[in-house]
Amino acid sequence: PYAATEEDLEALFSEYGPIATATIIRDRNDGSSKGFGFVEMENQEDGERAIEALNGSQMMGRPLRVNPARPRYPRRQNRGQQQRTGSQGTDSPDSGSSSDKTFHNPYTFVPSPPRDHITAGEFAGDFNPLKNEPSLDHASLKKDLWTGHIPIKLTTVTPLVLLKSDGKERDTTTHQTYDVLDYIPESSLRGMLRSAYEVVTNSRYDCFSNPDRLAYRMKPREALDLIPAIVEDGGGGTLVVRLYPGTSNVTPTKPNGPMYAAMLTLYHSHPTRCHGGIPNTGEEVKAEIVNRRHHRGYSFWKAIQVCPSTQALIPSGTNNAQLITGRVFITNKNMRGKHDERIFFNPQPNVFQLTEDVKEAWEMRIKSYREAHSNNEIFGRSGARDQPWKNIGDNPGQTAWSPHQYQDSEHRSIWRGDPHGRSTAHDAIELQPGDMVYARCKFDPKTKKAKDIVDLFPVMISRELYANSPADLLDGSLKPAKTRDELSPADRLFGWVPQEQRNDQGYKSRIRVVCDNKPRSEIIKRLNGELPLTILGQPKPAQGRFYVADEKGVQHSIDKRNAGYDTNRGKYLRGRKQYWHHKGLEAHKDVEKPALDYWCPTVEDRTQVKQNGRYQEYRRPDKNGQPQQDPQNRSIAGWIKPGTKFEASLYVQNLQDQEIGALLWLLSLPEQHYFKLGYGKPLGFGSVKIEIDENRLKAGCLPLGTSEDWKAYYIKFDACPPATLDGNKQSTCLSAFKVSMETAYNTYGNFDQLPFIADFLQILRGPIKDAPIHYPRLNPRPHPDGENFRWFTKNERYWKEALPRVDESGLAYEPYDL
Repeated sequence: PYAATEEDLEALFSEYGPIATATIIRDRNDGSSKGFGFVEMENQEDGERAIEALNGSQMMGRPLRVNPARPRYPRRQNRGQQQRTGSQGTDSPDSGSSSDKTFHNPYTFVPSPPRDHITAGEFAGDFNPLKNEPSLDHASLKKDLWTGHIPIKLTTVTPLVLLKSDGKERDTTTHQTYDVLDYIPESSLRGMLRSAYEVVTNSRYDCFSNPDRLAYRMKPREALDLIPAIVEDGGGGTLVVRLYPGTSNVTPTKPNGPMYAAMLTLYHSHPTRCHGGIPNTGEEVKAEIVNRRHHRGYSFWKAIQVCPSTQALIPSGTNNAQLITGRVFITNKNMRGKHDERIFFNPQPNVFQLTEDVKEAWEMRIKSYREAHSNNEIFGRSGARDQPWKNIGDNPGQTAWSPHQYQDSEHRSIWRGDPHGRSTAHDAIELQPGDMVYARCKFDPKTKKAKDIVDLFPVMISRELYANSPADLLDGSLKPAKTRDELSPADRLFGWVPQEQRNDQGYKSRIRVVCDNKPRSEIIKRLNGELPLTILGQPKPAQGRFYVADEKGVQHSIDKRNAGYDTNRGKYLRGRKQYWHHKGLEAHKDVEKPALDYWCPTVEDRTQVKQNGRYQEYRRPDKNGQPQQDPQNRSIAGWIKPGTKFEASLYVQNLQDQEIGALLWLLSLPEQHYFKLGYGKPLGFGSVKIEIDENRLKAGCLPLGTSEDWKAYYIKFDACPPATLDGNKQSTCLSAFKVSMETAYNTYGNFDQLPFIADFLQILRGPIKDAPIHYPRLNPRPHPDGENFRWFTKNERYWKEALPRVDESGLAYEPYDL
């Protein structure tokens, strides 16, 4: 508003944190306001909250537009014509370098197109291997199928970390340091091979366990529509919900009067006066309330004093104050700047039956909350160990946790000590009488009155459930097989165990991986101490921008709901998660010195100094001059050296030409294609070259034969096994594999154009654009406190950038404000 003063601006924004300056831009001739200005807050997070809360609100009858102030930059060109770049703040080191503008997320996705169009019985499709002709069984060797072994070798090109277990259960609440193995476990190599084979044959997923709908944080304005409610016993084992709308009528949008619940101020320099101490959740109290007007335009009731309902409350004499009886709902100081808890009052006479759908959605919502954080984050915080209801700071992870986060069955002995916790001692995931919640109602279109409860929420600004679960977005032809008739190429080769108890007893693998696991201490590079590794990110499938796409591909600049899991919007899963090879960091003896410098085997902190264009991403930065070793990360005492060679063998039985061809294709990729093995893949560890071991072959033939070949061998009992898979037959098998995949997916073109082949090869090579690979953050230089959440927070508020495709150039540290 043109009438607003600097004082008005400061008063408006000060509710969200301390103000450094508030300036209105004025005409240099007559001094009149130009209708815009700048507010500088002392804390960036306070500024971000103010932007989210105030943008689009009303001030003095005029709408506000509140955006972050940014330096002037040229307008972005079309996405297809110019790579996504970012504006660099003054705190960015080495600003101006192209490598300081973009980065690559450690993981990406290989597309997995539907398979339902493939004719049953074809190699790329599904069939029962015991009924197919020839039968792919294990009882005898078959005439036209291949049996024998393929000698292979692996060469490490970056340090390989295979954690050594001492056989004891590790304490997850303390920092753990690991020694490393000096051999490759067969299960690790087998898992790597199965994963790759599954990708290149576009098989069914081996396992997929995301049946629940995931959740995302709702917009604060949407919280005004939620109505305070309490769960009650409906008799006969049923539950009902009673609404507590205060003095306002329940409406389809927002209250037609003051907010439904009264504010109980507990976390402020001028708190509500609590006679007899701060009440507990669910406790009935008497309160004196007064009506206040919020600067955003709505009104609310504010409690100026409370006392237990068994005591008399003497009015203060405040004008227009009212006395009420209500129940207190405390969710703790679970966010920076929170001032108030709530008092639910004025219960309605009618109740609503709680349906099974609502109960199920509640359970999914609570599970989503808990899966977003580890037990150590909630129960192992420094300064508040075992007291998750305590507030120990203003940053995420330091504010108090909401009760539904920590009131689980496993930690009941801990949260019973919560002085202001819930009155019942049940797991919050299970609704019971007495639970205080917020309800969303369904309304009669004619009367505009509430007719049903359609959703319940544990806190006012809660998490919304996506319309569908990840499993709903996965095409049925890609879901794990339920019967032998549904076995896809990877199931038929590596074996299958039904996820559900059925008559089918599974199917035994026809490939066995054998490693030369003789201990070799000389391959280990011992570090001069313990190396604290960077915190590995947890899977975050609720990030729809990273995991979901639609028929238009990867979409940017759309809101959370539209970017998430919703089959009605044509959404599908991006594909199979794969970790990039960190191109340029190959450190075997044949490469130049920069990569060797990057992997210098010392424990000293080199994270804050760029060497050869890269920061040290795999080490966690020191803080206050000391290594950071806490339950969030792990330390290692050494690694397997780059350039180390390992021998292994693949023993196979009754394989089709296409199956041999797929294995040969994986084992004969061109140079500079590297698989990922072991621990720390997102940090660049574990890039390995895998190939056929020509030194263990004779005459270029693989020691594989059909039943006739093995008969002839045993009749003569020669010293050497049959070696009949010569170069010509290998080419035949390789061609059979490619042709079968081209035929199954003929709409994409030839074999090299198949999306799962092309993208898989690119991932093995590394990103197209030469930029650092690390978890998202706002600055090229690693921060001692991590603070990766800040990138996601700003991305959600301003940029709404999705994870780029494999063939795109990457993400920006500070994308332009779109």
